[in-house]
Amino acid sequence: LRHLKYLSFRGCCNIFCLPNSFGNLRHLETLDVRGTRISELPTIITDLRKLQNLHADDYVDRFGVRVEDDIVDKYQGYIDRISTGKRCSVLLSSSHVFLRPQVLDAGLNRYDIFNLYRFQERNLDGIILPKGIGKLKALHALGAVDVSGRNGNATVKEFGELTQLRKLKVGGLSYRNINELWSAIADHNQLQSLSVEIGDPNEDRNELDGCFGEGLLPPSSLENLALHGKLVNVTEWIHRLQNLSKLVLKRSRLEQDDAIQAIGVLPNIAVLRLQFNSFMGAQLHFQGSSFPSLLVLWFDRLDKLRSVLFEEGTMPKLELLQIGVCTELKVISGLPALKSLKEIQLPLKMVTVISMKY
Repeated sequence: LRHLKYLSFRGCCNIFCLPNSFGNLRHLETLDVRGTRISELPTIITDLRKLQNLHADDYVDRFGVRVEDDIVDKYQGYIDRISTGKRCSVLLSSSHVFLRPQVLDAGLNRYDIFNLYRFQERNLDGIILPKGIGKLKALHALGAVDVSGRNGNATVKEFGELTQLRKLKVGGLSYRNINELWSAIADHNQLQSLSVEIGDPNEDRNELDGCFGEGLLPPSSLENLALHGKLVNVTEWIHRLQNLSKLVLKRSRLEQDDAIQAIGVLPNIAVLRLQFNSFMGAQLHFQGSSFPSLLVLWFDRLDKLRSVLFEEGTMPKLELLQIGVCTELKVISGLPALKSLKEIQLPLKMVTVISMKY
């Protein structure tokens, strides 16, 4: 197996960690751990200098301890305090781990206590990387990566050494390290796809683009961009992304229509998704000549949206309009302006609520 180039554990939910012998796979180019219970990669991963693609989930159950911790001494007291109902719930959901003769007859052993915390409901926005990830110079695709932990800032800085990245997905960011992320990837002129997620979108200081200005902007090479978190300066930087073809905004809390108009000037945007209060205004107004290349428009969970207006000349190539649950949405006007529209999708419960004005 020393010459193995592709290894996938995708969907193997009983795998919790990788052994140190994994470092012997020096020719490995692709590692896929999506769908596993692996939440943290061992340091030995940094020896895989030919690794090009590292794929992980953007949601991982975690427990907050390392394999090498003395788990019994550290957590046995907590185990004893777990309520009977909660303990039964954990056992039922994790029966393949706990309901074994050696556990039922002898009680929880070290490994089972370790796994108990693997199933606790603490969220990760990706996998935790060890120090030294910057040594993997051949990486083309990386993510999802969680940088909310104690070594998160160091990980973010090491992204700057991964100059061959084409695709990067990062979660668990905050105002403490978002500036460092943009600084690290500012000169990554091969980066085509980027997903950035704030760990706590309700923290006012967690602004994704608050630091943007002269000398600090997202890479102009981006074609796909997903931003999950508050945006405050969209009009100051979005024009730089002339190659952008897909944009996903979640929890951006945009209040002014000018941000949408600035996005609409981009010549190559084909897919636009506005979700989870990315827009906080009462009306989405799409002006004439905006979004010249848009094929798909999707908005969902925009809780304050009451109306949508399409002006003549806007979105001449739009084929699909997808509308999710927007509880206050009552009126959609100007549909005849969408000359290429082929399909409108919306939830059944919205059909009788929305007035389509032609």
